Amino acid sequence: VIEMKQIFIVDYLGIHCGMHYYNDAFKKVLSNPLPNEKINILSNYPEDKATSFFLNFYSVNKLIGVIFLVYNYIKLYIKVLSNKKACFIYLTYGNSIDIPFLWIISKAPKHIIDIHEAIGQNVDANLRLKKWFKNIYSSKIKSVITHSQRTNNFLNEYDFQGLRLSVPHFKYCFKKTCNENQVEKEIQHSIAKDKINILFFGNINYNKGIDILIQTINALPQEQAEKLNIIIAGKDFDGTIHKIPLMHPQSFQVFLKHINDDELVFLYKNTDYVVLPYRKTSQSGILEMAFYFKKPIIASNIPYFNMMLSKFKSFGMLTDLDIPSFTNTFSKIIQRHTKYTDYYIDTEYSTYTNRQEITSFSNEFSKWIKK
Repeated sequence: VIEMKQIFIVDYLGIHCGMHYYNDAFKKVLSNPLPNEKINILSNYPEDKATSFFLNFYSVNKLIGVIFLVYNYIKLYIKVLSNKKACFIYLTYGNSIDIPFLWIISKAPKHIIDIHEAIGQNVDANLRLKKWFKNIYSSKIKSVITHSQRTNNFLNEYDFQGLRLSVPHFKYCFKKTCNENQVEKEIQHSIAKDKINILFFGNINYNKGIDILIQTINALPQEQAEKLNIIIAGKDFDGTIHKIPLMHPQSFQVFLKHINDDELVFLYKNTDYVVLPYRKTSQSGILEMAFYFKKPIIASNIPYFNMMLSKFKSFGMLTDLDIPSFTNTFSKIIQRHTKYTDYYIDTEYSTYTNRQEITSFSNEFSKWIKK
């Protein structure tokens, strides 16, 4: 009889960027083929009403944050050393703070790296950081989980020779209900019943194309712009949103803050479309959230979005990554907007919900962990 290993999903971002939704979905996928496994999430939020494993270094000032981060490194190192028979799944985002975490996880005999970014999109031109990642992936890391061709390209560049398991982003599984008492009044009032509501959600920065969205609305004629209600909700990461003036300010509702779980559900339930004018991405939790709520997406024609909408054509529309193309797409939406009659056809959504790739991944992971 093969002894079942304890599984630890290690994620330092957690509630800071909504990764708790992903972690829960991942745990559910693993619980399918491995019902007897003990699967625990080690993150910065409490699981099952226990205390959180990591301190949330994003919620404090920089000096305290550094102390918290060092504490987290030490705590994880002790956890790895004291659980030699366990399997550690580490979620990496390609930042410099991942380097010590990756080194620590590599000490676990059974480890696998779930790569959300092989190198952060804002630092992928940093040659020193690339060298560090290449060193650790080529010499320390034995197994990885990939979600995109962009990640595979970087792994090739890093001379990674280990096992690669590929899987799409997991389908979310949380309840689509919200406590409106936990939703700010301004957000409750942000939905315009007489307009087309379009949501831009998540981290707000240059790579997510917030400037493209603003310039697109700026380029629309007044009579078209006034039919739109653009809701921008999330944390401002690099100030790009402030660099482009709003020519039609009446068409925008902007909330530059952490959006709590109830506010997320409220916004996704009440919007008409979700816009993703991204310049690059390896995967997208925002896209998966739109799919989960069956909200059609307006996405830039970059490889990942192209791949997803090639498989699920009724889930939204692609547009080239320039202002005239986005403007043309928005004009068409205004002209023929209907309440989802052409979106999320049942056969495609059933295929999405029961994706064979995720079943294959579950089977491959189950075989791998038992070796």
